Amino acid sequence: MSINYRSLRDTEYDALAALLNVASIVDGRAQHQVGEEIREEFESMPVDLSLDTLAAWDGAVIVGAMYVMYLPSTVREERCYVFGAVHPDHRGRGIGRCLLEAGLERSTFVLQSSGNNLPKYIRVDSSRTNTSAIRLFERLALQPIRYFADLRTDLSKPTPAARPSTGFRVVPWDLARNEEARAVKNAAFMDHWGSTPTTPEWWTTQTSGFGSRPDWSFFAVDDADCIIGHLITHRFDNDDELLGAKYAWVDNIGTLAEWRGRGVATSLLTAALATYRAGGMQYAALGVDSDNPTGAYRLYESLGFSPWREFVNYQRVVTVAA
Repeated sequence: MSINYRSLRDTEYDALAALLNVASIVDGRAQHQVGEEIREEFESMPVDLSLDTLAAWDGAVIVGAMYVMYLPSTVREERCYVFGAVHPDHRGRGIGRCLLEAGLERSTFVLQSSGNNLPKYIRVDSSRTNTSAIRLFERLALQPIRYFADLRTDLSKPTPAARPSTGFRVVPWDLARNEEARAVKNAAFMDHWGSTPTTPEWWTTQTSGFGSRPDWSFFAVDDADCIIGHLITHRFDNDDELLGAKYAWVDNIGTLAEWRGRGVATSLLTAALATYRAGGMQYAALGVDSDNPTGAYRLYESLGFSPWREFVNYQRVVTVAA
């Protein structure tokens, strides 16, 4: 049967989730998403189903999908990310190439239409074990640009004690202070590669959307009670069976530049790990840029985290006509 292509519909989030879940296992980043999780993510970005998605259908069965996420910005750079997957049983038929070419075309149009002269990039990523995706990226003239890793730590093992803090304390997350926390996050990440300010809509999803655990998240505040660092926790119960253990995820952690080197991140992580243990978690995990300028990789290793999964980010530079 021939493959038909069309945009995703509002009734097909569960079908998309099922496709992505099957592909994630063989592609080296196993997860179990549900349709409502994807809907929330699409609506908070936002993703226009009619323009920013394309699905491949074999009869009534979805066998591949692509979606574009545009991150608007007025500083540093603008990015479009192309995500997607092809069902393992339908690979080698040119579906992935067709979907990725459509995503690159859509991303180029969006970035060239944004109306500013910031540097513009299309980015895609893959597990380093997904050699077929990497070959496709390179055939379409995308260049490897950055390496990332998921780290994890076994919570049955003790965590080194945090050194006594001076001038700050760790307190529970307060959703009433979300906007202050967003400003701190944006400031803390301004010197991080590929980071631009997080919008209020996306911040709401990160802090109180699907999988969020504000009760397992923390602020670091100074003596004037101003936020100087943050740690956001996510917990995805649906992944437990697939991963064979209960995981808590450090989704985002940051410290204002002027407070780095004073134990803020260590104190935040120590508080979080203790909370995860008390909550019955077996592992804590987080993602890290291998070239993070703050020395985060070394910090995580000192707290017992070790490499679990590795990823590579590919990029295409988009030019705008003068």
